[in-house]
Amino acid sequence: MRLLLPLFAFLLLAASPLAAQKVMQIERYGSPQTKKILIGDFIEYKIEGEDFFRTGYIEDFKVEDNLIQMGDFYLNIEEIAALRFTRRWAKAGGAGLMIFGASWSGFALLGYATDGDPNTSYRTLDAIVSLTSVGLGYGISRLFRYKVVRFNDRRWLRLLDLSFKQDGRQTMPNPNRP
Repeated sequence: MRLLLPLFAFLLLAASPLAAQKVMQIERYGSPQTKKILIGDFIEYKIEGEDFFRTGYIEDFKVEDNLIQMGDFYLNIEEIAALRFTRRWAKAGGAGLMIFGASWSGFALLGYATDGDPNTSYRTLDAIVSLTSVGLGYGISRLFRYKVVRFNDRRWLRLLDLSFKQDGRQTMPNPNRP
């Protein structure tokens, strides 16, 4: 246990200057906020003139040529018409509503079957609440599944190399040096 903390600290400090020296970022005119996409990220992209999205993992960036290396081919960033991102909140919210609807019906049926009171029953209102919740959850998870970022004159992609050059060679920044 005594060696675990220094080992963890060493690994954390050793890996920090190596993280993300080359990035692709989505920029918007007039906004300082950017979305950074790193090497190793999974992207869904649409090429200009096509109607469908392709997928792939980014293996490297060729910053000087504006190229993305993906598997066995290179992709020029000017050819990308749109990127698509999965919205996690839509999937989680839709699943939560569908589970709520099924649970409402299940508990209503369980209560009717086990309470022993002849005056209670599974009412139409219980079915309406269940079906509405399940339908709304399914609709939310399908309609709001993706966020599509289209590129035009107000939004664009840029490749950046954030590593430092020293004595004509590429080096990594050292956070321990002043």
